[in-house]
Amino acid sequence: MLEFQRQILTEIVSEDGLLIMSPGLGLFEILCNLIQIYTGGNHFVLVVNISQDEHELIQRQLVAKGVPYEQTIKHIEYNTSAEQRGLMYRQSGIFSVTSRILAVDMLLKRIPTSLISGIIVCNAHTVKPDSMIQLILRIFREENEQGFIKAFSDRPESFVTGFAPLQNTMKALFLRKVHLWPRFQLTVSENLSKVDGNVIELRQPMTEAMDTIQQCLVECMEATLAELRRTNPHVDVGEFTIENSFFKSFDVIVRRQLDPMWHRLSPASKQLVDDLKILRQLLGYLTAYDCVTFYSFMETVIAANAPNDIRQTRQSQWLFTDAGNRAVAEARKRVYLKKGDPEYDETPASAEDPELPSHIKLVLEEQPKWNLLNSILREIEHESLGLNRGEGAAVLIMVSERRTCRQLQEYITRLNDQAPSFLKSLAHRFFKWRSTIHQMQVAASTRQNTTPQSTNITRGRPPPNKRRRVRGGSTAAAGPGREGTSLADTFSNDVIQVTSILDDEEEKEEIEEEEGEMSQMNFRIDDTSDDILPTFEEIPKNSIITIQSYDDDLHEQILEDTQPRFIIMFDPNPAFVRQVEVYRAKHPTIDVRVYFMLYENSVEEQNYLSLIKKEKESFEKLIHEKSVMAIPLPEKRKEREIEVIRPSTRIAGGQVKVATGPKVIIVDMREFRNVLPPILYARGIKIEPCTLQVGDFVLSPDICVERKSISDLIQSLNSGRLYTQCENMSMYYKTPVLLIEFDENKSFSLQGVSDLRESIRLQDISSKLVVLTLAFPKLRIIWSPSPHETATIFEDLKSNQEEPNMEKAASIGAEEGEDGETVYNMTPQDVLRSMPGVNSKNYKAIISKVNNLEELASMNQKEISKIIGEECGSKLYNFLLSEAKLKKLLELNVQLKQQLDLPRVPVSEASKSLIDFCQSTTDLMIPSIWGNKHPDPFVEPVNGCGCAMM
Repeated sequence: MLEFQRQILTEIVSEDGLLIMSPGLGLFEILCNLIQIYTGGNHFVLVVNISQDEHELIQRQLVAKGVPYEQTIKHIEYNTSAEQRGLMYRQSGIFSVTSRILAVDMLLKRIPTSLISGIIVCNAHTVKPDSMIQLILRIFREENEQGFIKAFSDRPESFVTGFAPLQNTMKALFLRKVHLWPRFQLTVSENLSKVDGNVIELRQPMTEAMDTIQQCLVECMEATLAELRRTNPHVDVGEFTIENSFFKSFDVIVRRQLDPMWHRLSPASKQLVDDLKILRQLLGYLTAYDCVTFYSFMETVIAANAPNDIRQTRQSQWLFTDAGNRAVAEARKRVYLKKGDPEYDETPASAEDPELPSHIKLVLEEQPKWNLLNSILREIEHESLGLNRGEGAAVLIMVSERRTCRQLQEYITRLNDQAPSFLKSLAHRFFKWRSTIHQMQVAASTRQNTTPQSTNITRGRPPPNKRRRVRGGSTAAAGPGREGTSLADTFSNDVIQVTSILDDEEEKEEIEEEEGEMSQMNFRIDDTSDDILPTFEEIPKNSIITIQSYDDDLHEQILEDTQPRFIIMFDPNPAFVRQVEVYRAKHPTIDVRVYFMLYENSVEEQNYLSLIKKEKESFEKLIHEKSVMAIPLPEKRKEREIEVIRPSTRIAGGQVKVATGPKVIIVDMREFRNVLPPILYARGIKIEPCTLQVGDFVLSPDICVERKSISDLIQSLNSGRLYTQCENMSMYYKTPVLLIEFDENKSFSLQGVSDLRESIRLQDISSKLVVLTLAFPKLRIIWSPSPHETATIFEDLKSNQEEPNMEKAASIGAEEGEDGETVYNMTPQDVLRSMPGVNSKNYKAIISKVNNLEELASMNQKEISKIIGEECGSKLYNFLLSEAKLKKLLELNVQLKQQLDLPRVPVSEASKSLIDFCQSTTDLMIPSIWGNKHPDPFVEPVNGCGCAMM
């Protein structure tokens, strides 16, 4: 470790605090050294807020440092049983636990909280107030005042957005000390400046066509921003600048400003927001991708904005500007020329190719950085000949994306080819892809012409359901049949799907073609393949070229593993620049040369400089806030006074009952994915987690609540799942409640102003809710603008109510004689219960006699009717996919595949998932078998897994 890293480690070990560093200064190494300190002895340390990949990296690093494997960090996930978790906790050690599992274990007293040595919070920039991490730390600090809390982050920009963000984060982490270590800190600067850097900055000019496209896209962005400011004068547009619009975070900035009034925005303003995102992406694609791929994205945008006579869709206005037209034309001319272009006659005719359209001339403009990379590699090869044999000359090339890795691999292996052969193959695929788009347009138009349009309530009919219910915070907010879902949006998704399919096929072909060439050239590329080579032999260092995409967690490991003599930064990255500085300071004897490639006067250059500027400004703001902020005091949970329940005087003469304990709410395990349980706990309400068969929250023996976010509500109404849930609540509880909860950062509106219609249609969400209330007169609906308001409503509903019993609530809805603590895999159950003919009375009969959905789909009507009866069996059989239908569908898919010469037909999402599901030998889309019992239902839901149905 360097001197400043040792100093940081000493500070963080000596006292609790939040460490914020500049990216690339070695935060991962500091974290691993801190964990290593607690591997010895009888320490019980929890590491939270890390992914499975981060856990494996830490584990490998600890083993490399000499820590015995049994003493390294252990991972606890959903498939670890409650008994096994309890045993692991009692044996002490270091554990990485998902926040949801840890919160439930703490609430159920499965973990000895008082014996925990401390908690290490990684990625502290993601911890927000009312998050599950705050709930964990709150319980920990209430029951253990001696244990340590240490938090880490290398994202300073995340702590300067909003009002007092640093203070709020420290309050959520229950910390009072913050350690700031920017790149310009004196000790850091001295350590990294001891070794002279051999950096060659190469500023590559863009081609004339690329420069023109960039100017046109920037001009379109300026016009779009100006129009957005003009049409929304009441919005704070101080951050709506061209400089900010180049970053991905700009999309978040725009939505944060507009979400509270999103329902009042006109369709034109919403389209402008989408256009800004598309234009920003195109600017990045211009320098990141080759000419063919970039033009394919332009064609995708044009196809998505194609006019339609059946349904009116708002088109992107920037496409109709002079700058937009010129950008599209220049992008095409980088790929090919057609008759009518001024340059057509001046360009020599290429050899005839039967796979290409006639009367075009391929141009296939190469990326300027490719030739520059070729020159650098030749220079390195020339210098490597003069190096000593023992020193070696390993080359490391860093790029931004994996697609660039593959393209550079092919380019380097074919440096001696005169023609850019892989660009020609891309061009062939492009023209096939474009012909497919045309066929999709014709098919979409045909479907629209043959689909009857319903305009009134007497003739309207809900469209068939094509998606299963998504439980929790799903992003799929629009269900089938919603007027807000335009044909352009649907068609755009199909085009993107075809693009990804072609890209996957391209990767497969490249790997097959280059297996022979790779055997002659020692070449490594970032890949996750687990194939084992038939032979093992030492590769000479001076012949290794490693191409790796940027990954902040892997930078240090990449450099230490490869120990490169030459580093080529094909794409700029500030974090990796600092990591190279740290690497050189650690290995002063290795003369590392860095080639820094950058497009001159480009958005790429502007992004790089702006990132450095934003980081510097962020640390300056943090230093100022640290000096003036009020240090948060340890917050104690609100203690509730004894509440007097005053029943009506008409009942038993108004005798007074006294509640001797705290208020209790029973919460379904799956509801720990949202922020409501932490908010309830912070208000002094006792949370008892368990698996509920009926409802999501039980407030009293008489009140049961089913919580729905807006997206979940739409999906449940379309699938019919909500009807079954309301039926079950009405059967077992006197007061069933449907809670419709909105995001507090978004508008409190179910429908936007532009979505309101004069006529009433059954497809509308409001109409379906009316039908639901007519079907269940006892059902009460609560509209909540935020989770905080929901907590207040729950407190009011619990007034003068008895406390619920967890064992009784868990047993409601379960079969008689069944173990109340038994927990099944809920995801396939949700799919099964959404099918016609399946209800709360017979679904468990199916579960007990059928192994999985695939087996159910292969059963005949007689077999199904034997289980659930003739009427229900007939409904379910007609809904399921029979073997004959499946065979016919697969044969049709093969025929269309041969006709279009594509790896897969661009069928609908449901059909695609269906084919994938039925061709597989195991149930990949749906976790295991529904009869496979898990002690805790920590299985994450899989979106769109209604694939075993027609």
